[in-house]
Amino acid sequence: MNTPAELRDYLDVGTPVKSRDSPPRPAPPPTKPRSKLPRPTRFLSLQKADTGSDKKAASEPKGQIKKSQDQARLQPLSNPEQALTKTFKLLHSASDDWEKKIEGLTSLRVMAQNHMDILMPKLHDICLAIINEVKNLRSAVSCAAMATLGDMYVHLQRAMDSEVEGTARVLLHKASEANNFIRQAANFALGHMVQSCTPTRVMNALLVGGLSHRNAAVRSCTAQHLERLAEVMGMARLLSGKKDLTDRFLIAVSKLAVDPAQEVRHHGRNILRNVAPNGDFAKMWDKFAPRKERESLREVISKVNLKERYILSG
Repeated sequence: MNTPAELRDYLDVGTPVKSRDSPPRPAPPPTKPRSKLPRPTRFLSLQKADTGSDKKAASEPKGQIKKSQDQARLQPLSNPEQALTKTFKLLHSASDDWEKKIEGLTSLRVMAQNHMDILMPKLHDICLAIINEVKNLRSAVSCAAMATLGDMYVHLQRAMDSEVEGTARVLLHKASEANNFIRQAANFALGHMVQSCTPTRVMNALLVGGLSHRNAAVRSCTAQHLERLAEVMGMARLLSGKKDLTDRFLIAVSKLAVDPAQEVRHHGRNILRNVAPNGDFAKMWDKFAPRKERESLREVISKVNLKERYILSG
């Protein structure tokens, strides 16, 4: 290996340079005939031949396979009362026994989908157990717990209103994790909460759990889901002047629109852009917007191309 080309060929980096006059490589030696002796025991674990179902699964997209596996696993239980008792035992098992915890969380997903009436009497205790697993240091358990909360939002809907604040707080906190899968799981669950639970309860949970959080990622997640919630509720309802709704909404948007973090300001200004064309905006802004924020927001409102009549004097 005296030339760069030979060294590159040895390391298999880039495209090896071959000499034009290099002789053809010799053919590989013939393989030895297979021995007729019995195979050693260590080869008994080789993969078996594909069956018809294996070949069908291999031809399906991975997402479709996972979806069909989930649907098969979430079939109704024959004895849900007994399963709930077992689930509590699984979730309270040793912290390092993650497989049992995922089994328990999967059982809760089944009951949320098929046996809601079994969950209702112990809903608070169930949510506390799930919250504890969302905080689990093993990412697989944490993601499974967040998926369970998402299913409970979807299937129980407004029955989850009493648990929205506690569950939203832990999900918002997970939005600051470095692990991308955990952040995605938290966002999916929060998205289900926004779509499924009572909007005023959801807004309160978002504002309490993330509006003033020290972590910019948490505030950004809060602003993102508040923007989506505003679309769900409709601007007319948000600007109706209702106590503890319009005032809290406008104060929150004002704060988000001047946040030090760019990703938070982005969502706050999007909300302003969407709400300003409403005919009641000027009146509600004059009534509820915090005066100390108005000077900063004057420039913000100009940047989102609002008309001069919306720029109110302090």
